[in-house]
Amino acid sequence: MDKNNYIGFICVGNELFYSVANTNVHIASRICELDGFEINFNIIVPDDMDKIISAVDFCMKNSDILIISGGLGPTFDDITREAISRYTGRKLVFSDDVWKEIQQRFKERKIVNIPEKNKKQAMVIDGTSVISNTIGTAPGMMIQHNNRLIFLLPGPPWEFEEMLRNSVMPMLRKSIYHAGGLFVRKGFNIAGEPEAVVEEKTDKIRDEVKNLGGEWTILAKPYLIELWLKIPSSKKKVFDRVEGALKEIFQDSFIGNYSIPEKLAGILEEKKMVCCFAESCTGGLAGHLMTEIPGISQRFNGSIVAYSNRVKRKILKVPRSILRKYGAVSEQTAVAMAKGARKYGKADVSLAITGIAGPTGGSIEKPVGLVCMAVALSNRHIETKSFYFSGSRSTIKIRAALAGIDFMRRVIIQNVA
Repeated sequence: MDKNNYIGFICVGNELFYSVANTNVHIASRICELDGFEINFNIIVPDDMDKIISAVDFCMKNSDILIISGGLGPTFDDITREAISRYTGRKLVFSDDVWKEIQQRFKERKIVNIPEKNKKQAMVIDGTSVISNTIGTAPGMMIQHNNRLIFLLPGPPWEFEEMLRNSVMPMLRKSIYHAGGLFVRKGFNIAGEPEAVVEEKTDKIRDEVKNLGGEWTILAKPYLIELWLKIPSSKKKVFDRVEGALKEIFQDSFIGNYSIPEKLAGILEEKKMVCCFAESCTGGLAGHLMTEIPGISQRFNGSIVAYSNRVKRKILKVPRSILRKYGAVSEQTAVAMAKGARKYGKADVSLAITGIAGPTGGSIEKPVGLVCMAVALSNRHIETKSFYFSGSRSTIKIRAALAGIDFMRRVIIQNVA
């Protein structure tokens, strides 16, 4: 097997088996592929010396480059240094320079009394190149062993990403293993379409990509379908044809490589509009997704969480008569909520979401998963839509939040010049 440009990736930590999602593999794949490297293996191992060494041995036999994340902290279960020390037969030595950097990190946080345990993080493998950590206290390391490269990086995603992008990749670009960009990857997103429908409508494009030696991956997420394409770099102009075809097929459902909230933010900026939300069953989740976007305060005034009928009446001025006649989960109530949010939030356009997230509270007429929405461009121009979502309570909430944001986007596109 030609191993050049292939990377073995090991993520260390008991928590990855129980409570923490392994996002580092996604970070690593995205960053490495920009320079033509590919993650060949991703192995998750617990904080166990023998299992770490076994995973390292496997990757070293099947890749020329190994990246390990996690296990570089100061506590008893952080044993990645010790495992690599044992595997390579090199001693761990205390580094005064590394200890000074760690002390500096604590000073920046206004911490005077540095825990004695943090000295463990100043232990480095003999002969290693230390990789500075400008965010946390755990330094990284680069070791050459048996004509292969081993990189040790901390597990916290924000530290891992910064060090991989700004320290490790420049090293790899200068290494003998860098053969240039052999392929390029790009993603395209489709909002609100079923996975099977997207697959059926893209059969011909998928065949074209595969005939060119590329790869096509379809990934279903809440209210979103991601299409990931990998094309030989010599044929990257194919992306333009694919994008054009997807736009023609899916029209307003095609949102490029943006997330649903990012796409709404772009439309609001283009139209110079300010929005506001009123949320019941989503409990502020739609607003949270919008505030993840830097600079959104110019286009998003906020979200009013009106979970109870009392708050719907008092804050959003939903008439008691509407709540009695139609119920809290109805398009009529959503219209009243949207009107109230637009006025109270001083917005050009507003979104209201009200529904039954479950697992209880449903009926034959209004089952669990029913979510009613309204988008108000004015007190007279209000559009409504009802959705029926399946899944757990949290799944229904995230689908409803994204569907609501996308609903507002479509209403603006179709009605605002």
